[in-house]
Amino acid sequence: MKYSRVMCLVRGDDSDKEAIDTAVSLLSSNNRSLQLVYVIVVDRRFPLDAPNPSQYRKGESVLRDAEFATGLRGGVRGSILQSRSIGPVLVREALDYGAEVIVASVKILSTSNARAIDSDAEYLMANAPCAVVLVREPAKGFETASVQLDQNTLLRANGDD
Repeated sequence: MKYSRVMCLVRGDDSDKEAIDTAVSLLSSNNRSLQLVYVIVVDRRFPLDAPNPSQYRKGESVLRDAEFATGLRGGVRGSILQSRSIGPVLVREALDYGAEVIVASVKILSTSNARAIDSDAEYLMANAPCAVVLVREPAKGFETASVQLDQNTLLRANGDD
């Protein structure tokens, strides 16, 4: 499925490449618009609108790199937002932008017996006004095994002898 208005969260980490590539692949070929969003998370000890020049400079750098990484000419804009958490501000921005899909990287949280996605991704899945695509990097330390089957094995599996 292709979309004309895609919003993509960039964090300034290794997950950005996969998120950006996914966002670009979802764009339609005509009348397309990609909004890259960097969120400065403000600690509750500080006012929400407290200036943070170093974080703002980092956000500008991340957006500049992300815009270049899209490989697109035109139709890309970047926004730096400040919020207490990422999920709610992305939902609000998606409404304002008219996003048809949000692309965001997800962090997998692990405990000894369970895995879960981070709370921002959960919030997006529950509250986004549009489609949501979550991307993650492959699990570390997990190798997929490829099994080579010969034609006889396949025939036996299908009940043909």
